[in-house]
Amino acid sequence: MSNTHKKQADIPLVAARAFVIVGRHGSFTRAAAALGVTQSAVSRHVATLEAWTGRRLFERKGSTVAFTPAGSQFYDAIRDAISTIELATKQMAQTGRLHDRLKVRTSMPSFALTVVVPALGAFSTENPVQVDLITSLSPPQPQDEFDVFITRDLSLPGTESWELIREELVCVGSPVLVQAHRQNAPNRWPMIAARSRPDTISTWAVAKEIVVDRLHVGAMYDHLFLAVAAAIGGSGLLVVPRLLVLDQLRDGTLMLVDDEKVASGATYAAYINPRSEHIQVAREFCRWLKGMLRARVQDL
Repeated sequence: MSNTHKKQADIPLVAARAFVIVGRHGSFTRAAAALGVTQSAVSRHVATLEAWTGRRLFERKGSTVAFTPAGSQFYDAIRDAISTIELATKQMAQTGRLHDRLKVRTSMPSFALTVVVPALGAFSTENPVQVDLITSLSPPQPQDEFDVFITRDLSLPGTESWELIREELVCVGSPVLVQAHRQNAPNRWPMIAARSRPDTISTWAVAKEIVVDRLHVGAMYDHLFLAVAAAIGGSGLLVVPRLLVLDQLRDGTLMLVDDEKVASGATYAAYINPRSEHIQVAREFCRWLKGMLRARVQDL
């Protein structure tokens, strides 16, 4: 190709991208799979680029390839630019699809960590939606961006709401600790608690007709998920929402002190932001979340 023709011809950007993908994978075969084209198509792209530059860019070594000095220099010069183009294109495509992302906010970090996050993959598999989960203890403000708000202790008056599940409290501990103290009076139990839910012990004790002041509470943890971990480790018995320890009760790392479940009077609810651009998808998420939570509780 003459220099005059090169100046008039368009720079072969498609071929340049194929060249970078081959460089990433070190193989024409793997590059073809990554691009979703045939190996011969990748070879043609690289040949086009080599003809355009007038340089040999790769040397074949069995089933793999290696850069020539010119190819290595060219790869270092353009790989970041190609990556930037790819990323920008993907981001624009995601922004262009109306229902591909849902912003879910919750005031319950422990609930989000132990219950919602592990299940989000199942929701995204069933729905072409990526869920962005945000935790915040403060009430949402009018200017805040979110589609769904999940809470137990806050409310959004005048907003479409979904009652998800009513909270039940149980007392749990490691099997060894439960067996050691089950026959003792509650005032002899080594209890632990979480500062994020100081109400659980008193609510449970009143329902069980246990004098709260007689309970011995030792270690205090900032969040329930930390207290649950401590209970698993045998640090003490813990009063906790049953929903948060279902997996541990199933696998035997935690055990119920007794079979009684105490209604705390609290209800987990989801609110849909009326300013959301994804109202229908938000409803589908709330419907899925409600079904998932109730199925988890009924399984045990």
